[in-house]
Amino acid sequence: MKRLTASLVVYRNYTCNCSKTTFSITALPDPCRYYSGLYGTLEQDHAALRSRIPTPRPTIKVMDTIAELKSREIEADIVSASIGAFLPLLEEKRTAIQEIPRKTFRYGSTDRHQLDVYYPVAPSASEKTQVLVWIYGGGFTTGERQFPPPADLLYACVGAYFARRGFVVVIPDYRLLHDAIFPGGAEDVRDAILWTINNPAHLTTPTTPNPDTKGIFLMGHSAGAVYAFSAFVIPETAGSAILRPSIAGLILCAGPYHLDALDPADPLHDVAKQLCGGEQGVQEKSPMGLLRDASDAVVAQFPRTVLVIAEREPDWLLAADDAFAKALEARTGKKPARIVAQGHNHISPNVALGTGQGEAWAEEVVTWIRS
Repeated sequence: MKRLTASLVVYRNYTCNCSKTTFSITALPDPCRYYSGLYGTLEQDHAALRSRIPTPRPTIKVMDTIAELKSREIEADIVSASIGAFLPLLEEKRTAIQEIPRKTFRYGSTDRHQLDVYYPVAPSASEKTQVLVWIYGGGFTTGERQFPPPADLLYACVGAYFARRGFVVVIPDYRLLHDAIFPGGAEDVRDAILWTINNPAHLTTPTTPNPDTKGIFLMGHSAGAVYAFSAFVIPETAGSAILRPSIAGLILCAGPYHLDALDPADPLHDVAKQLCGGEQGVQEKSPMGLLRDASDAVVAQFPRTVLVIAEREPDWLLAADDAFAKALEARTGKKPARIVAQGHNHISPNVALGTGQGEAWAEEVVTWIRS
């Protein structure tokens, strides 16, 4: 089967007519023409994508469909099936998702330096409104905060889900491998967080009169988990003194914290080496390496942390999650909390949000934040 690197595939270049959307990946530098080499031009007929499962009825349980997928690897057909399973449910919830107020802001100089802010529709029950910054994945080579149709509700569903639970939600884009090697993407995440801290007025609405920009929760999935962690620990900058004390918690979901257990032939190794400047760079700049080499002063500022992992992750990601949990405890003296997204694979947890199915893991995250 064809393989994908960690996280949700995002189709960056596309054309559309009334019956078919043609997605293609271009402009990836060698050796990281991984996605384009993986499946070249992927043509997805809308009906075919949606026909992965029957049109949802109250009796249809999409998590059963996820459970029936035999492979736990991050493969093209698993990605397509996982997204396709939830798209009809998301479509049914389109009105509820899109009624959540959303504004777009620029936090830097390029088109990749934009972010979306989702606002709660109901006033906060507490004095301050909690702020959640969420970083998507995409294998370091792809990713958008807003997908093209027919998958245009995917990350909107994440923002809307947490906004309905009382959070101001910030979802930034960041530069990808073809625009910036490490630490470029992590620096973008850092700058998006600093924008959030320094612009409370843009987070303030009648329902969010007092956003808590001094107690931000930083959450990332897959490659986004790598950049979320890296943004906290990368070398000191003028903003570090502001950023670290303003992070109340880290929520790291299924990150490739190291690649030691990954098949040496997997293309993610080539992606990582180009991102980090060779094999030694991968060892030093992975979250495991950054944690090992972080100064005691930085480690002393680590916020409380929860690691989230899907039950049906690939073995190498499960191993990386366990190893990182042990390394965090050894370095900080504090055992990170752990949440397992029961029944989910690597792709399905975020796609489930807002559908009413498969959301238990996110409810656990909300409970952890408010504990």
